[in-house]
Amino acid sequence: MDIFIEGPRWAGMWTEIIAASLQQLGHRVEYLYHNTRLPADRLFLAGRTWLHGEDRGTAWARRFRQRLLVRTGHTSRDVLLSIQGKIDAATVQQLRQHSPNLRVVYWWGDILSVAALARIRDAAGFADRILVSYTGSHARLKKLYGDRVVYFPFGVAPAFHSVDTATAREQRRFSTAVAFVGTCYPERCELLRYLNTRLAAPVAVWGRGWRHCRGVRGRGALSLRESQLVHACSQISLNLHHAGSDDGGNMKFWEIPAAGGFQICDWQPSLAAAAHGKHTIFCRSLPEFAERIQYHLAHADERRQLGHAAREAVLETAGYTPRLAKLLQDLD
Repeated sequence: MDIFIEGPRWAGMWTEIIAASLQQLGHRVEYLYHNTRLPADRLFLAGRTWLHGEDRGTAWARRFRQRLLVRTGHTSRDVLLSIQGKIDAATVQQLRQHSPNLRVVYWWGDILSVAALARIRDAAGFADRILVSYTGSHARLKKLYGDRVVYFPFGVAPAFHSVDTATAREQRRFSTAVAFVGTCYPERCELLRYLNTRLAAPVAVWGRGWRHCRGVRGRGALSLRESQLVHACSQISLNLHHAGSDDGGNMKFWEIPAAGGFQICDWQPSLAAAAHGKHTIFCRSLPEFAERIQYHLAHADERRQLGHAAREAVLETAGYTPRLAKLLQDLD
């Protein structure tokens, strides 16, 4: 198949991972970032805002769609995969003029905010499949849009997520007792501040926005490989979902064990049923987090056994390549 992806450019490499997984299946894949703006784009958007009073987001969406049409117009495509992208019904209609058999898949992997629901409603007007990565979101949207809504959880790609070796320098930089990698949200700030008053050493924190959380010192943003090194080198990696998560696993629920890390995670009902769920420690309260961390720091053998079993389970069952193969098969 000839597959085109419009997706985000960000540290988690969502677009690149999916493109590489599809290429492993033998498909021809191209992609275009929908959040990368060139200097000419910034000048254009400034002009639309200052001279015409147009909303910057609206102006960028229109400009990006024009770019998408140019990139896809030279050849017939079989599938367009939009990862939380900016396509609309008019763009899809134009694409299908030269790709009449085009199938459109729209993937929303974030929380269902009001804005997200509006974008999904728009996508329902032109998409053959709408993918969502949380079981609660799937149940909610399936009532509205039927079988076109597919539960498609996040997963792993060994080439991106496995950590086979770490240099001595990397081990010195990333080895720690308890680590957290992620953007600062209020609930995460609350947990880390609580833990820092009860653990022998503060949690090592990497990610964006931590200057806004008093009592927690962020160590900066990381690349995907660096994040995986943190999980591989730390004794314990914490995983706390966004407060708006609708019963499902974020990317790190799979990525931490893929790196060989040991994960302590907040409670999400559906996650216990995942293949590595029985090898994951779940907590329902701040005191339980502190208790579990202290226990597993003191029981290294048990911790390593759980981490090893989780890694084997997630690599065996949560690969993106077989999941994407099934998705494309079901499109036919």
